[in-house]
Amino acid sequence: MPAPLRTAEDTEPSIYHILLALYLTPPPPHKPNWPPALDLVSKHGARLPASTTLDLIPPTLPVRDLQSYFFGRIRAANSSLNSERIVARLRGVQKAAVEAAVVLGEGKTMGRDGRVEPGGLNRRVVVDQDRHCAVCHKRFGRAAIRVYPDNCVVHSGCQRGSVGKAERGGGGGMGWR
Repeated sequence: MPAPLRTAEDTEPSIYHILLALYLTPPPPHKPNWPPALDLVSKHGARLPASTTLDLIPPTLPVRDLQSYFFGRIRAANSSLNSERIVARLRGVQKAAVEAAVVLGEGKTMGRDGRVEPGGLNRRVVVDQDRHCAVCHKRFGRAAIRVYPDNCVVHSGCQRGSVGKAERGGGGGMGWR
């Protein structure tokens, strides 16, 4: 069985946890100091680990005295859940925008003749007899081709060799058109 994941909260106690431990279990000549301990739990309870905090609190303490602690824990859990939901929705919006840019194109581009050219999957690439593959530098003829988003055209067989060559300075850039 794998070991449970440890967080910073589990490995090292926070200053609030140390202070609560000092209030509730002081050295022998002193007695537990309840009012500041309950005040600390009510104000900073969400910052305290629940398991060790409840271990420090004696079972004789009424639950109504810990009501603000539990409200704080629930409020912190709800705010964390809500922020995760917001982030998930924002990622969904970003994904939809990226998909729309791929299908429809990034924006309106003007062609040489002044007309608006379609973008995305609707774009047109002219392959004539003078155009060469960006990887192997051979003419296309009747071979199957692959067109990249930057309008770089390669043979379908050269496709594997062309991935990432533009960053390394190889032949996969826009040089051969």
